[in-house]
Amino acid sequence: RIFAYPNIAAYEIIAQQNPEYNSLAGQIEHLGEIPKADISKNINYKLAALVAHMEVSKRLIFSEFRIEEFRDSLYKIWETKNPSQFKDSKTYGLIVADFIAEWMNKDNYSQTRTMSKYQVDTDDEGRWRPTPPAYMDGLEPHWNKIRPFVLDSSAQFKPIPPPKFSMNKNSEFYKELREVYEIRNRITEIGDKSEEVEIAKFWDCNPYVTSTRGHFMSAIKKITPGAHWIGITKIACKTADADFDKTVFAYTKTSIAIADAFISCWDEKYRSNLIRPETLINNYFDEKWEPILQTPPFPEYTSGHSVASGAAA
Repeated sequence: RIFAYPNIAAYEIIAQQNPEYNSLAGQIEHLGEIPKADISKNINYKLAALVAHMEVSKRLIFSEFRIEEFRDSLYKIWETKNPSQFKDSKTYGLIVADFIAEWMNKDNYSQTRTMSKYQVDTDDEGRWRPTPPAYMDGLEPHWNKIRPFVLDSSAQFKPIPPPKFSMNKNSEFYKELREVYEIRNRITEIGDKSEEVEIAKFWDCNPYVTSTRGHFMSAIKKITPGAHWIGITKIACKTADADFDKTVFAYTKTSIAIADAFISCWDEKYRSNLIRPETLINNYFDEKWEPILQTPPFPEYTSGHSVASGAAA
């Protein structure tokens, strides 16, 4: 969501003047056409796209000052080079930003901020419950209520259910749980330089890893899975020597795919509410067992990394 709306704002401006790219209005069913540029004005569409991107971005993050500092440093450079063009381009970019923001504010995000928290049910042994070390509440249990971009609903591509919970040693569920336990133990014996650990660390995109020391608890901030794929998109664009317009196009397609992927994924997560392996392994096999990467605070199935990566790729 944070990446999709700013990229769409920039893309829609670019699509106005580049016939190679079609507007997303109508393709995204609930997106209308952005206000047209005044052809009598001295508008640099690339500059206007950047202005719109930064303005929409600022409305989506908590640390607004970081965007403002970066934006203002660019504004000083652009205004010095061509004051008239900068003024007209900025004005148009802000008009489009307001249009996209108005559309964005109808996606049900604000309403989900006031919805109920995830309810833990300890009587249901297969139902997700908070995991160590922070035992945080379930993250975004109502994300499936966010308006998708191109999906017709969060449940359009409903996956098959996970294996039925059972600690019977002959059950599929038990065998998969045991496999997780044994693979982690084998990898740990090999050491941190193993290929498996290196791959895991590469995809370690838990944005809120908790570190504890005695009674002191702190958070280590990392990139999200979505941000990781935006970074990969950046590398791909540089490798392909993509121009500005093609880069905006690539960022927009990727961010829309990621945004809808997480809406779809979270729909299943809080439908199946599947317990994490760490919880069961601690209860049944080894109370001191820990996964290689810290368990994130939401149900197990389906895998957020897998769903987002499949969509982004």
